Amino acid sequence: MKSDLDKHIEKHLRDKEFKIYFDRAEAKRKIAQEIAGLRKAHHITQAQLAKKIKTSQQVISRLESSRDKRMPSLEFLDRIAKVFNMKLVISLQRLEKTA
Repeated sequence: MKSDLDKHIEKHLRDKEFKIYFDRAEAKRKIAQEIAGLRKAHHITQAQLAKKIKTSQQVISRLESSRDKRMPSLEFLDRIAKVFNMKLVISLQRLEKTA
């Protein structure tokens, strides 16, 4: 059974402009979660990560914040990936057909 919030979001996702902003916010949230999770799993602070990629702790804090709407650059994400001995992977996915 869907919650009232799920129903409300589903209704608004039919609006193309709303969907663009919603999808962008969701992507930003996933990036923030992924980086915060990696950092914590490797037991390093925001300041330590910042030092490794030559930026400030405040930049890492903003990146991990759900309130900050700025999208990090691919180059910036690649620098972070390298700290964790990972590579940045970008994928394109087929859109679901809408009614």
